[in-house]
Amino acid sequence: MHRIYFLLLYMFFSITVFAQTKMVSGTVKNDTGPLEGVSVTIKGLKGGTTTDREGRFSISVADNSVLVFTLVGYLTFEAPAKEGEELDIILQPSQLGMDEVVVVGYGTRKRVTNTGATSSISADAIRTVPTANVQNALTGRLPGFFSQQRSGQPGRDASDFFIRGISSLNPDGNKPLIIVDDIEFTYEQLAQINVNEIENISILKDASTTAIYGIKGANGVLIVTTRRGVSGRPKINARLEGGLQSPVRKLKFLDSYRSVLLENEAYTNDGLNPPFSKEDVEHFRTGDDPYGHPNVNWYKAIFKPYSLQTNANVDVSGGNDVVKYFVSGGGFLQNGALKDFSDPRNELNNNYYFRRYNFRSNLDIKASKSLSVRLDVTARFGDVNQPHAQNIVSEIYNFKKIRPYSAPFLNPNGSYAYDRYNPGNLSTLNARLANSGYQRDKRSDLNVLFGFVEKLDMITPGLSFSGRLAYASTELASRQLFRGGVLEGYSPPSYYYNPVDETYTLDPRGQYQLSGYTLVGDTDDYNKNINLQGFLNYDRTFKEHHFTSLLLFNRQSFTDQHAASVPNKFQGYSFKLGYDYLQRYLLDFNLGYNGSDRFRSDRRYGVFPAIGLGWNINKERFFNIKGVNLLKLRGSYGVVGSDHVFGNRYLYNQQYNEGPGYPFGESSVIGYPSVLEGDLGNNNVTWEKARKLDIGLDLNLFDDKISMTVDYFRDIRYHQLISRGSISQILGIGTARFNMGEVLNTGFDGQISYRNHIGDFQYNVTAVFSYAKNRILYQDEATPAFPWLLRTGYPIGQQFGYTYLGFYKDAADIESSARPFVPVQPGDLKYKDLNNDGVIDENDMAAIGKPNLPNTTAGLTLGASYKGISLNILFQGSFNYSFSVQGTGIEPFQSQFQPIHELRWTPANSANARFPRLTTNSSSVNSPSSYLSDFWLLNAMYVRLKTVDLGYQLPNRLLPFGINNARLYTSAYNLFTFTNYNLYQQDPEVTSNTAGDAYMNQRVINVGLQIGF
Repeated sequence: MHRIYFLLLYMFFSITVFAQTKMVSGTVKNDTGPLEGVSVTIKGLKGGTTTDREGRFSISVADNSVLVFTLVGYLTFEAPAKEGEELDIILQPSQLGMDEVVVVGYGTRKRVTNTGATSSISADAIRTVPTANVQNALTGRLPGFFSQQRSGQPGRDASDFFIRGISSLNPDGNKPLIIVDDIEFTYEQLAQINVNEIENISILKDASTTAIYGIKGANGVLIVTTRRGVSGRPKINARLEGGLQSPVRKLKFLDSYRSVLLENEAYTNDGLNPPFSKEDVEHFRTGDDPYGHPNVNWYKAIFKPYSLQTNANVDVSGGNDVVKYFVSGGGFLQNGALKDFSDPRNELNNNYYFRRYNFRSNLDIKASKSLSVRLDVTARFGDVNQPHAQNIVSEIYNFKKIRPYSAPFLNPNGSYAYDRYNPGNLSTLNARLANSGYQRDKRSDLNVLFGFVEKLDMITPGLSFSGRLAYASTELASRQLFRGGVLEGYSPPSYYYNPVDETYTLDPRGQYQLSGYTLVGDTDDYNKNINLQGFLNYDRTFKEHHFTSLLLFNRQSFTDQHAASVPNKFQGYSFKLGYDYLQRYLLDFNLGYNGSDRFRSDRRYGVFPAIGLGWNINKERFFNIKGVNLLKLRGSYGVVGSDHVFGNRYLYNQQYNEGPGYPFGESSVIGYPSVLEGDLGNNNVTWEKARKLDIGLDLNLFDDKISMTVDYFRDIRYHQLISRGSISQILGIGTARFNMGEVLNTGFDGQISYRNHIGDFQYNVTAVFSYAKNRILYQDEATPAFPWLLRTGYPIGQQFGYTYLGFYKDAADIESSARPFVPVQPGDLKYKDLNNDGVIDENDMAAIGKPNLPNTTAGLTLGASYKGISLNILFQGSFNYSFSVQGTGIEPFQSQFQPIHELRWTPANSANARFPRLTTNSSSVNSPSSYLSDFWLLNAMYVRLKTVDLGYQLPNRLLPFGINNARLYTSAYNLFTFTNYNLYQQDPEVTSNTAGDAYMNQRVINVGLQIGF
């Protein structure tokens, strides 16, 4: 009887529980499409399911259950289970999760067991940034990454970048090593990569991660891994976007009336007769004589307010257990901002533009149970076009070439005008743009990589052997179609129109018709690079002990076929050993033994060891603080090298150069070939070295909602190849460089993130910061006359100049003050007499300002999403740097008159002057080209609203025609810029001590559509 009761009771509860369960299904995606392998569990219970190839899942749950979605590299997300409603879950990436996989040299590590200083980012986070170059999209997103975008010209707008600042006295000695799929790339090749092909980007910053690269690792390493196929039916993704470009700053120059007033004033200041009469000034003021007294804003007349760019990509991936594939193709088109002045009969495009086409095919083949084979083929084609022999921005700045009053845009009859104030009587800029022609550079890159992995489990489990053979070639060809000379822009027939008698006078060159076009072509670069790698890998766990090791052979041969030079050879061996005990105690040992043909045979190879240690305190039994998921201390120390050589490639060889030739016999016209003795060789020359110390902390709290990584580093770069400044020129011959320079570089960098959600609303905040300051310890300079002239002890690139004290007030002030050898007047800049000799000269120059590369950078990312709507904003800033502008960029009568010139010193405005008195003398004490001072060298900073991305992911129920993913988005790049200066109009990332006349950096507003099948 009791058994019957128990049976009935069991049936009752079973029916009750069954009645309360329900099936819930849905799709899990990220911003780019469905996610496979996402773990879907019921909160508080074990077990669950995972998403399939389409991101789909289905799970049986009880009432009021909460589903938990987890995937490595993404923030954990919780959602209430709703019966009958299809769930659309969108996961946000998490860069600092404990199980986040970090790409390191020739392998990967989990963040929880990594001892090195690394930073990484998924390409998903930068795929919609509307810029042509990968490095531009990384600014403000990676700690330790310093960058400067010097130009916005289409096809030439890639940022210069450095890892943890700079520490080499050699200009090329600070470039990081760039590795794409374990193969070395150049700066230019990196700029050509389509971000749609990229899976992940990492930077390696300390010795324990870079020593494996030996003599190539001193500057840090940037590693790019590309996307690969996964098993499943073909998956097609397409992205199409278009945007408007406009300059981040629009140049402002004074009109004709205000310009001639200042010009007359400058002539008067110099005791000269003003060039413009009162009648001329009045005509300019009223604008009643547009041809005799024109007023043209040449910047607005030449440049459009905006230009277009488009980007399109299609990729297909899939496969099975035997073959997996990822195939991608794309095109990026970026137009220039010049207006179209060309004659339709010319049938040429002389505007700035950039065209790039990419193709990639990554195949993975399972040849047998133990053998895997890969074949990667990549091709990139690019065209960069620009006006022939003309820097348009420079010409608009240049007062000597064109002025607002120099000529009308066109004469009344439509003919071209010429500039009567120009010494060469050049025709106006629009006329030369229409007829001068173009220069076009065509670049082709081809990369082929064949590799295999053979598992050697029959010898011992966890052992494998890998081999790779890579071929890369680059060809750069130029084509010039032009009128006139190769190096100078062409000036077509033009006329002076006299409005008094309505006559036309041909320009003094006497050309009545256009000359014919000349076509010139050349191969500017043609090289090939062959890389052979072979390595043994071992990865095995023995209960609590986990071992990894790698033994690598690497040989590289680079040949400049255009110059027909001897191939550059590199060969090395690398060893890596890793150990962790229960992920608690961590050890990494790396050793590089590398050689380069740049050095003598007995000094060609070097040993570069490094060690990394880590302690996961939260893994200790005594550690029971709730909410701490990761608390890891780590440190590393080691020696790495650099084989960058400035100038002569083989510094150990005596140099002999071709001379101008000597005449023999009675005739002095014929010169016979001669040879001159060049620089003396240095038999002891070898590579630069760097001792690197890094101490870091990794911390994750509250289920990775808060995550942080912070590093302190101290690098000493020694044995740097420098020229001997202490050797007197009385020696009569040059010497090779010596391994004598030494620089200290210290700083810290890190990243702090907070991620959480309130229901379906997810939000995140990530702060990235980097600080790196270097100091020259030794650079072998001659002892100067005064200690403040010494360069040692200052940062690399430290500017030296005069110290600004104010303006000379009057004649009495001039008489009682130190002054230079050139005449000065009231309103001129006054400088500090450091040696108190009463004369301002080179002995009064001292360190002023800061170097041009910022030593502090920061980035702040704000992200939020609600169901299918997402918003991500990045603020990026650079601080603690200086720059100056010279010549046509700022100096009156070299530059156009600018608003700042109206704030010049005058007797009536002496108390509020922001600019020295105006003078026609280009070598006066007021010239930054002749007397650089801290008046001209600005301590600058800037903050940009770097990127904005607003998107909407359509729910699956709205997607027709088999589409499984669709996202509409708008994005922006360089949207707003805030600076702390108003003396200059130039972009804050301009190169210092130049005219600052580069093509202005661009603001881009972009809209796009991404769909997946």
